[in-house]
Amino acid sequence: LRDTSPEVQAYVHNVVQADNKATVTQEKKVTGGYDLYFSSMHYLQALGKRLRQKFPGEIKVSRKLHTQSRETSKVLYRVTVLFRQLPFHIGDIIDVAGEKIQILYIGNRVRTRNVRTGAKKEYTFDALRRWIHE
Repeated sequence: LRDTSPEVQAYVHNVVQADNKATVTQEKKVTGGYDLYFSSMHYLQALGKRLRQKFPGEIKVSRKLHTQSRETSKVLYRVTVLFRQLPFHIGDIIDVAGEKIQILYIGNRVRTRNVRTGAKKEYTFDALRRWIHE
């Protein structure tokens, strides 16, 4: 969890307790947020999708080769799921490069509409972070 509100952190802890499908084995405070270590890789990926549906933000899933099973010869991975919350919601009007734009949709990209001209444009999360003036 990076750049998240306390509401997101509370949501994660409540959902994990309510589901009882996995446990948080370790929690570390790091620069910009928290690292949570889960006992289930599949539950972690499902939780990332649920976070994305409930809160505006971006999800990045990466994997790292950990080992190979001696019994089945399958390769085993460690999975990392990054959730970075966005500082705006659908319907908000923000300032990007001196222009006022309205947030229309948040998915893999952010769809916006210029308030002055009405022109629609899509931004990546990184581009918005670079241009946004808070």
